[in-house]
Amino acid sequence: MNLGNYLVYNPRTGWMLKNNQEMYSWLTKIRNQLTILSYGNNLDNHAIQHLIDKFLSPVEQEYSSKVMEVKYDTYDTDINKELDGHYYTETYFVNEKQLNEFEKELDKLPGKHIRCQFGVRAHFDVNLNGNNFSTRFYKTLDCSSVYREKIEGRYLYFIDTESIDNELIRNKINILPDKLQSCSLPINFTNSQKELYIKHWISQILEY
Repeated sequence: MNLGNYLVYNPRTGWMLKNNQEMYSWLTKIRNQLTILSYGNNLDNHAIQHLIDKFLSPVEQEYSSKVMEVKYDTYDTDINKELDGHYYTETYFVNEKQLNEFEKELDKLPGKHIRCQFGVRAHFDVNLNGNNFSTRFYKTLDCSSVYREKIEGRYLYFIDTESIDNELIRNKINILPDKLQSCSLPINFTNSQKELYIKHWISQILEY
């Protein structure tokens, strides 16, 4: 989003909306968007594909209820079974009933399944002992199914395959304890804090 399209700064009054209707339309849209992330060891990709074909449509259709834009993504700790990026390139369109049915059936499959912010799938790199390690992260919308405390809006990090140095650790993520297979950090952490915690996390993986 380019805030310059919606906001204007006045030295006397501060920030003001430039176009109320456009901002309202944008806010309405993001309330109707989300990413669903499934992660864990040995995800059932055959069953996942069946659910996608059954409930999620890649073509926008006419619905009697609110239309949701949905992205779906997976992270399998077993690198040999991961279909990285296989689903994420698609945007699906569903109504709320279909979305609820999809999530209900998805919860029956292996792994953890959570909602994340639409379009937030990025990378964070750290240098540790001369090696460059890369991580993939998402911004969670609902962590109650993952963490004991009910929290919304944390960053969830995974070891990806973007850096060649990740080969030192990526192929053993599936044998690690659950607490080391991912890393959760508050969204208000600075980059320096993120770097510190992620380095500690990767050091634990290297030492395991």
